[in-house]
Amino acid sequence: MNAAGRALLSMSVLRCPGRPGGPILANLVLANLLLGNPLLAGRAGATGYELREQSAVGQGAAFAGAAARDDDPSMLFFNPAAMASLPGIQGALIGSGIFPEARMTEGRANRNALLGGSPVAGSLGGDIGIDAFVPASYGTLQFAPDWHLGIAVTSPWGLVSKGSEDSIARYHALTSSLKTVNIAPALSWQATPSLSLGLGLQIQYSTARLSNATDFGAIGAAQRIPGFVPGTRDGRATVAGDDTALGWQIGAQWQPLAGTRLGLAFRSAIFHSLEGDATFEGVPAALSPAFANTAGRAKLTVPETVTLGLRQRIDDRWTLLAGLEWTNWSRFRDLTVVFANGRPPSVTEERWHDSVFVSLGGEYRWSEALTLRAGFAYDQSPVPDATRTPRIPDSDRYWLSAGASYEIRRNVRLSLAYTHIFAPSVSVNLQDPGPGNTNLFRTSLTGTYQTSVDIVSAQLSFAF
Repeated sequence: MNAAGRALLSMSVLRCPGRPGGPILANLVLANLLLGNPLLAGRAGATGYELREQSAVGQGAAFAGAAARDDDPSMLFFNPAAMASLPGIQGALIGSGIFPEARMTEGRANRNALLGGSPVAGSLGGDIGIDAFVPASYGTLQFAPDWHLGIAVTSPWGLVSKGSEDSIARYHALTSSLKTVNIAPALSWQATPSLSLGLGLQIQYSTARLSNATDFGAIGAAQRIPGFVPGTRDGRATVAGDDTALGWQIGAQWQPLAGTRLGLAFRSAIFHSLEGDATFEGVPAALSPAFANTAGRAKLTVPETVTLGLRQRIDDRWTLLAGLEWTNWSRFRDLTVVFANGRPPSVTEERWHDSVFVSLGGEYRWSEALTLRAGFAYDQSPVPDATRTPRIPDSDRYWLSAGASYEIRRNVRLSLAYTHIFAPSVSVNLQDPGPGNTNLFRTSLTGTYQTSVDIVSAQLSFAF
């Protein structure tokens, strides 16, 4: 819930009645609760917080040509026009295991000079990647010669990351969790023998939870409260919220020549208004008036995507696949938060940029029952160097995928896929410039992160 995360604790001048220093430095709560970039991104199989793991058939070729495929119900996720070629009743059940690893290999953190500039004691935080299981299911029905209905239940956005309690990055991030469930009814029409069109509705539920450590010792020391020393009274700040919102999807597939199929699909942005709560644990009594639990609302937008695919049959055995996806991550220019207690709205700058996913793959039909696949993809990160955080140490990624489908009995097919994602090491460089900045009390942090991801998917497809 990044938005609601960075949100709910953003802004507001807090006061500790009866203590020297009267007003606490601006945006104190925000300073201690705000977490990295929008919505956890980057600890799954795609950059940002997108989850592509919606099809083992598609994954085997690194999702190359997914928008142009019309041979499996799971292609409904990528292009609603895809089901126009599926006769009768068909369905697919998919389960994907995502096994990320993300570690800080070197780093250091220091408190602000106004607090003595002391180093933050602790470890590098270990592996912040959390293994996850992503399910998906699809069903299609041909109810007239040229018309199909379909439904997809997927989780297209989300992730989980968790740093250790003693990490030197703990004041910036501990746990991040974003989960979505997307129910998408769809309709397709075979407009001409060579052209199919499709559209769908997106009904999306999202829930998020973010937490980080809060240095109450440093906050008390800044207020000159006796007995308060930086790093000696850590607590925890947590924000959580959820929402349901609507979006849509359209697509087309065109076969200009025998053996050549082009696909184009557009998935709309979805605008969530996350309602949530900000809670504080381990608050010393002297600071409790300034850290009362509160509620808030923040906007979260999952961006629109445009996907182009090519499926080119070379001969009876070989098929070439290629794909290009553009994601409008530049919607994350800022996040605006409204508080239930009447505090002024807060605006947090993000400055993400648009990204592309480019893939190339192929299929080889070994026999009537067995098809083999492989693919490569480049996945561009939307996160600028200047705003990268330990919650989302995102970087460009490179996919290597392989997979196969086997017809275990008539009209029942089992598909398996494996992907390894390589990512170059990236740096986090967050500075605490002093009073009036939201990083105050979160420390200056510099570090280098190394990440990789393994994905294993299985799919059962069937037809009646």
